[in-house]
Amino acid sequence: MELRELTKKEFDAYALNHPLGSFQQTSSWGRFMEGDKFHAYYVGGFIKEKIAGASLLFSYERKKGKRIFYAPRGFLIDYKNEELLKEFTEEVKRFIVEKHGVFLKIDPYILVRDRDSEGNIIDGGVYNDFVEVNLTNANFIKVSDKIQPKWLSRINLKDKTIDDVFKNFSPKARQTVRRNERLGFKIRDFDFKNIDKFIDIINEESKKYHIISPTKTFFLDLKQAFDGNIKFMEVYFNKDEVINNIKKMIFDINEQREIRINNYHSSKMTEEYFVNKELEDEDEIKRLESLKEYFSKCSDDVSMGIFMFITTGNEVVALNGGIVDEYNKLDASYTLHYEMIKYAIDNGYKYYNLYEIGDITDSNNKLKNSYNYKKNFGGEVVELVGEYDLVINPKYTDMARKYFPEYLGVKTIFK
Repeated sequence: MELRELTKKEFDAYALNHPLGSFQQTSSWGRFMEGDKFHAYYVGGFIKEKIAGASLLFSYERKKGKRIFYAPRGFLIDYKNEELLKEFTEEVKRFIVEKHGVFLKIDPYILVRDRDSEGNIIDGGVYNDFVEVNLTNANFIKVSDKIQPKWLSRINLKDKTIDDVFKNFSPKARQTVRRNERLGFKIRDFDFKNIDKFIDIINEESKKYHIISPTKTFFLDLKQAFDGNIKFMEVYFNKDEVINNIKKMIFDINEQREIRINNYHSSKMTEEYFVNKELEDEDEIKRLESLKEYFSKCSDDVSMGIFMFITTGNEVVALNGGIVDEYNKLDASYTLHYEMIKYAIDNGYKYYNLYEIGDITDSNNKLKNSYNYKKNFGGEVVELVGEYDLVINPKYTDMARKYFPEYLGVKTIFK
C-alpha cells in the first residue's frame, strides 16, 4: 500500500460515497475546523492505483512541536479486513511521525450491533464484534468515550417511502403530525440574515439542559464551510389560516353530529353509543374553541422553532435547534422532523439522523428525555464502537489524553 495526500476534491469523491461516511469525514468539516493550531490532512491508501482506505486527519500542535492527531469518525475503511486495516494504520502512523506526531485518536462511525428503537438487540442482526479485535490487533487501545456522542437515534430510509417510515412512528407522533397538518403548521427555509433569532433559541435550549451554548461565530463558520450542504429550517404558522382551519374542523364535527342525531332518531344506533359520541364531540369542540382563542392572540406569522441540518453523503443530520418555549406545548417539532424525513427520502439519503441520545443503558442518562422523544419516530438506536488511541510516542501519551478535551472541546468547537 502507498499512502498519499489527497486533494479535497479527491477525498470527498471517496468519502461522500463511503458506507461509513459522516459529515465529520468531509473537506467541509476540515475547512470548518482549520485555523489556530489546527491543520487538516486528507490521506488515502492506494493499492494498484485504487483507494482502499482514506481519512481526514486533524493535527494539533500541543507541546514543543509535538503534534496530536485525530481522525473524526474515521477511518473510512473495511474494518472486516484485518490485514488491510493493519497496513493502512502503519502507513498512517508513518505519515504522522513524518509530521512530528506522537499520538492518534479515532472513533469509527460503525455500530456495534443492530438495535430497535427501544434499544433491544435484534436477533440475527449485525454484530460487529470483529472491530475491537481487529483494531486491537492493529495496536489501537480502546479508551473511555469523551469526545463524540456514542449513542445516536437514526432512521434507516433505504428502499422506504414516507408511508413506510410513518407507520413506524409511535401513535402519539402520528396523531401529532396529522393534527398539525390539519391546523396548518408548515416548514420553510430560515432566512439566515436573522441568525440572532436562532441563537436566542439555542441559548434557551442550552440553559434548559445545562450545556454550554455555541457562539454566533460557530454557526456562521459552519454555514460558510458546508455551503450548500447545510439547511436551517423553521416550523411556522399563519394565524388566519390556522383559525380558518379550526373553524372548518368545528364545522365538520357539527355536520357529523347532525348525521348522527338523524341516525339516532331513526333507531340506527344505540343510545349508549350516541351519548358517548356526543360527549366526545363536545369535548373536542371545547378543545378546538380553546385553541382558536389561543391562536387569535398570536401574531400574523409565527415562527415556532428553528433547526439546523447537515446534508452530506448518506444522511441528513438534525444537528442542533429548538422550539421557542411559548410554543413547546404545540409539539411543532414533530412536523419539522416529519417534513425533513420526507426531504431526505425525496433526495435519496439513506439515513435520517436525530443524533445524540446518551447512553440508554445508564440509569443516570442525562439525555433520557431526548431519547424518549426521539424514539417516537421509530428509528434505530445506534451504539457506535467508541474511541481508540494509537500510541506512537509513549512519552507524550498522558499529555495527549489530558488535552484532547481542549483540542476538540468547548473552547474550540464552539469558537
